[in-house]
Amino acid sequence: MRGQIWSLQKKLLISTVITVSWITPVLAQSDPLLTRAEVYKLTKIVELLLHNQTQRPARPKDVVVPKDAVKTGVSSEAQLFFNDQSLIRVDQSSIFRFEPGLRRFKLRNLIALNEMIFKLESGTALILSPPGSVGTAIETPESQITIFAANPAITSSGQNTIAKLNHSVITNSKNTKLTQNNDLYAPAQKASAVMVIHNQESKKTQVFALTDGDIKITDQRGRKIVSLLGGQTVAVTNGVVGNPQEFDLPAFYKSIALASGLGAGQENLVAQETTPVQETINAVRIETLAALRRQSDRFRGFTRTFLADALNGTEGDLNPRPSVSVRITNPQVVTGTFYRRQGNNAVFIPDNNPNSPVDISVDFDQRTIDIGGNTGVSNRAGLSGNNASGSVINANGQITQIEVFAVNGESPQEGVPYRGSLTTGIARDR
Repeated sequence: MRGQIWSLQKKLLISTVITVSWITPVLAQSDPLLTRAEVYKLTKIVELLLHNQTQRPARPKDVVVPKDAVKTGVSSEAQLFFNDQSLIRVDQSSIFRFEPGLRRFKLRNLIALNEMIFKLESGTALILSPPGSVGTAIETPESQITIFAANPAITSSGQNTIAKLNHSVITNSKNTKLTQNNDLYAPAQKASAVMVIHNQESKKTQVFALTDGDIKITDQRGRKIVSLLGGQTVAVTNGVVGNPQEFDLPAFYKSIALASGLGAGQENLVAQETTPVQETINAVRIETLAALRRQSDRFRGFTRTFLADALNGTEGDLNPRPSVSVRITNPQVVTGTFYRRQGNNAVFIPDNNPNSPVDISVDFDQRTIDIGGNTGVSNRAGLSGNNASGSVINANGQITQIEVFAVNGESPQEGVPYRGSLTTGIARDR
């Protein structure tokens, strides 16, 4: 858990392609706003691939312009700070490349849409957008994720509209491109933070929203739309968007070094940055901390509801499935964080004793579970309405039951921290 999600390193070793587009309205007569980025920080092996020049080791303050690239090695990281105050952190085994683009619109006030595209040939990118940025598009081989202001300030027909402060994330096919018929969007007045992981081998993209806002994701055909709040994640597999799930934001910030400085109590990490980068991170922190507070309120409701379901043997009303929970007498309940490491292997980390994790092996297809090396005389696992659940019953009637909150009818994703509970007691029907 410390320093990274367990399965993240393996995902990062797989070559993938992610394209990110930052879009800013500018006067047609002016120069493009997004013209350069500076290599802000380096960790271990980072190479600079300058256009038409020999590859060389990158150095702090190196300037990256269109057609240049930054390449990170194993266990390495690069941070790029753009001239519009945006910050992108690129994790290990990655290639990050600019692609220039400028789309001009013949509108009454001569507003133009400036588009700068960059490609990331690796698994993970964290995008921090300060107030004033308009949007981000992230392309994977299967999808395109775009963060825009919710409503255009000026449409392609030249009509003015009231721009909302929210952002939207739209996932379409990789062939979807911004054209001169696109609307112009007003700069957002709220910061945003999104982390994206793409695994080319499994054709899967995982999107993590770290801030609230009107974040929407659609599938390739636009048939399904889901909304994400800060602390929610969704998987896009083979171009198909799954159901949103709640991940554990506090555990995320403890385990993901890429997101350092965004969580509660991490002010000392921000203070180590330069003044311009501090300003960007602090602007984003206003929104990430607000998302933490709101998720905490949601989890209090989830815990009350899901524990009642578990202890009473009832299920929630979202995606109802056959009951997996077992009625328990004299229950002893411990809350904590559940991680599905890889395949059927998982672990539960109790809040009251984080140094004593409980190993779990669960097969949702076969509906079997092993908790702490014990399968009992009977065991079963499955998806129970809003949450995933599994129980092991011993011959004497003692039961151990795991609940994973808010997976929304889908199996827990590998490497994602989820809130949950571990309950022990006596099965009522024994």
